[in-house]
Amino acid sequence: MQLKSLKPILETRYLSVENAWRYRAIMRIFYINDQRYRHWMNKEDVFKALREIETFETYTMDMCTQDLEALHQWGNLNAVQDTSKVMTYQQFVNKQFRYQMTEYAIEIERMSVRIENLFIEGGSLEPTLMERLKSQIKQLPQMLNEESMTVGGWWSGLVSDFQRLNQSYQDYIRDWSGAKAEELLKTKHFLIYKEKLVDYLRHFIKALQQHGHEISIFLKTIAQEDKERLYNHVTDYEMEVPRVDMEALHRNDVYANIRGKYMSLEAFFLGEQQRESELQIIMTMTNEIIRRVTRYAATILEQSNQYSGRKEEYKTLATIFSKMEEIDTAHHFASQVFGVARYRHFVGDYTRQTENIQSSIYDEGPMTQVLSPRVRTYREKIKKTAIIDRTQEKMQKREEILKAREIEKEILLSYTASGIIEMEKLGFVQSTVRRSLLKWIQKGISQINEVVMTEHGQKFSVLNPGEKKLCTLESEDGIMTLPAYILKFEAD
Repeated sequence: MQLKSLKPILETRYLSVENAWRYRAIMRIFYINDQRYRHWMNKEDVFKALREIETFETYTMDMCTQDLEALHQWGNLNAVQDTSKVMTYQQFVNKQFRYQMTEYAIEIERMSVRIENLFIEGGSLEPTLMERLKSQIKQLPQMLNEESMTVGGWWSGLVSDFQRLNQSYQDYIRDWSGAKAEELLKTKHFLIYKEKLVDYLRHFIKALQQHGHEISIFLKTIAQEDKERLYNHVTDYEMEVPRVDMEALHRNDVYANIRGKYMSLEAFFLGEQQRESELQIIMTMTNEIIRRVTRYAATILEQSNQYSGRKEEYKTLATIFSKMEEIDTAHHFASQVFGVARYRHFVGDYTRQTENIQSSIYDEGPMTQVLSPRVRTYREKIKKTAIIDRTQEKMQKREEILKAREIEKEILLSYTASGIIEMEKLGFVQSTVRRSLLKWIQKGISQINEVVMTEHGQKFSVLNPGEKKLCTLESEDGIMTLPAYILKFEAD
């Protein structure tokens, strides 16, 4: 962490001091005019704009002068003496200033506007950003040979889209992970757009899976030398851009900034040594939101429909009961509706003497059921058995497994003896050999341009990882179609 990151930012003082409402109004007037390309204002213009606000009815010119001077002292405004209207010596001595916002102040006001509209704008998930990022990243090899102006425009667009994607998904997922979203999910109003939310999230996940995987594979193919050329190329462009304070701009700082942005982009899609990629984290959290939304929706529906189905039935029964004049009739009707009071069901694996469903319980023979005591201390008696020594069986099984592995190893070594394996020329292979070959191919494709090792210590590489020509492998359990890969083994 650099020393400047630990220093207090005096330019933000106007946001929280005693008369912050006056200072904020002045800075907002300057910001609005700055957006309209009116960068300089004098105190008369500021005072006129303030008096149009209802809160500043008692505001005076002296107060405006003091406030402008305070903002100048805090570093929010630049002040330059205005000599364009000076006609006398007295006017020259009583200095009149023009004021302009500093860069710090502009960024602070942008942040203030963003905070004020935080709940209006909100976060979003834009699948098109991922597709655009993929298109831009794939232009990287081409940009190494382009002019500085072209590379600078491409780099600005790439960084802007990546920052927008990163910030948008973080804001959106943070909203749905907060306490306010938890309260919303528990209300019936949420059911109205539950399906729309789920479709929105699934569409975003689909875009991540489709484009994110392609970007990850492409980034793995970029050599370190090309990355260094890119850093230097973009740094050259940044150093060529004319700026007001060129002396404060150091090439090493610009180079480190560009390199850090690219490494952030790479870590987003590929992850780091001790951390999975941000892409995988997004997919996991989005799937979790879908599961949580679906679970809450099912709970709300279950609670709302728990008693609605029998409500009309109860009304009908109550009407019938109210029209009965004799108590015995009501008793008979109640027995039909509610059944016998305090009855018990005995469930078990009993053998009946008849399969007739009309048979009464009185027609069945007696049955015996052993009941266990309903006390916490009761435990079933455990039948004690001796431990059987199965050492000989284990040793025999171990020998069989080792023998089978040795045979499998000899077969695999026979395939690698020539130093190369062409899948389309193998023909019939055993299923165990096929599984080992597929495992080797998977390991070789996942580590492109690297030499990998088999479980038997043999080094190899896949010569054609992008092969699209197909071939077949026949085994005793079926026929498999796969690309015609070629595995090359290094000599010992």
